[in-house]
Amino acid sequence: MDHEKIKSILEANLQDSEVILSNSDCNLTLTIVSDKFIGQKVLNRHKEVLSHLKESFSSGELHALSIKTLTKEEFTLGKT
Repeated sequence: MDHEKIKSILEANLQDSEVILSNSDCNLTLTIVSDKFIGQKVLNRHKEVLSHLKESFSSGELHALSIKTLTKEEFTLGKT
């Protein structure tokens, strides 16, 4: 799946967030920075992100993804 398409889907659904995609070999890593995640557990953050990519996983267009979800403060502090 095209990285720009993933970024576009997530930016449209998670307003005021920064979407960072990186890959090495066959591993795609997605980092989303948003204050929308304040007070949310990591599992709930990931569920929200995955809900916007559900169609891409179902179609097989996207099959593997590492996700990091951070608030702006966590990102600034270098938390991963």
